[in-house]
Amino acid sequence: MDRMLQVHVDQSTWPTPPDLPAFPATFAAGSAPFTLNIPGFLLTIGYLTTPSHASGVSLSEFWAWVRYLHAIAADPDLRLTPAFADLDAHQKTILSDDFGMGAPVFWLLDRLQIAAIVDGRYFIDRVAASIGATAAKPAKRGPGKSPDFVARDIHGVWHVLECKGTQGNSTTRKKQLGDIGPPQTGAVAQKRTISFPAGHTGQRLASGLVIGVAGSTQASSLRIIDPPGDEKFVIEQNQLDLADDAIERAALARSLRLAGFGASASIVSTPWGQRPQDRPTRGRAEQVRQAIVREKTARASQELADRSRRLPFAVGSDQFRGREVTFDLPVVLDVGSQQIRAVHVRYGVREEVLDDLAARASFDEPLRTSAASARLIGERMKVSVSLSS
Repeated sequence: MDRMLQVHVDQSTWPTPPDLPAFPATFAAGSAPFTLNIPGFLLTIGYLTTPSHASGVSLSEFWAWVRYLHAIAADPDLRLTPAFADLDAHQKTILSDDFGMGAPVFWLLDRLQIAAIVDGRYFIDRVAASIGATAAKPAKRGPGKSPDFVARDIHGVWHVLECKGTQGNSTTRKKQLGDIGPPQTGAVAQKRTISFPAGHTGQRLASGLVIGVAGSTQASSLRIIDPPGDEKFVIEQNQLDLADDAIERAALARSLRLAGFGASASIVSTPWGQRPQDRPTRGRAEQVRQAIVREKTARASQELADRSRRLPFAVGSDQFRGREVTFDLPVVLDVGSQQIRAVHVRYGVREEVLDDLAARASFDEPLRTSAASARLIGERMKVSVSLSS
């Protein structure tokens, strides 16, 4: 189940060599078609919109399947059905934001060899708490907003991404992507709010997705740029371990939550309290914080002790535990010559990862406490999707 998406990479927005970042060798300048796998695209949206540090029950990991599977038209390229294009403004904004995140991240995963990706706000709050600093409260819009995502590739290089999506036109997208100013606006002002040490600094990208509608002359297209900007949150060389721990916690917590280990996800992502920015303090507030941590730790420890009750499955020689969810579609979906009536999504976490967590006396120590822990970080999760008629 694939759809074509035209991707335009504007190389003119990159610095002129030898200035950095260099234009990636895996990017093709100009416009080129990209085959967007719809199950993978929806999984990406579900993963990105799953909160790494929220407590309680979340439907976000399944929202993309329930909400958007019928939003995609049968055209060979990515388009919305007219029914979804006619949603009220609020619902259209949510869809545009979700598609605007999912499409560029799905496109970038292999091209930048991304190993882990985290919400920009969580990353800033968690690193700030680890060094005893307080991050400024972000604006919801404009230059003070934290970037959508911070990612680390398999080489330890860090990338920052700001995403925009619209069901408007290229003019609307141009406004969303913004201008270098002064003053800077849009994604230009937001994607350079975090900087990393030399040798660890990768791409600083802004993306804009225009979503076409079936029957319209305007096709969907994705634009990728690298405009200049100012850094407002600086990661020093001696803080890279804290940055590594923050992104690994967020990625592992998302994987745990998707696989049904909600209590474990909560203590992994926020080991010092309820929020990423929580840290040891004094007096009555410290007593309350410690009580919260004890309760969260007890719940996670019990959940991990009961992990053998979770669904086991194997992929090759690797063993996983997690859950499988089946959705009966409210309307039959035609995929080629096949009529699809249900979707089966299976999420699992490697058993070695669960064993490693269960053996810990506490969850506030860095995740990379052993060679085994470090080896497991990149191979913690497996997701499979099947459609049935």
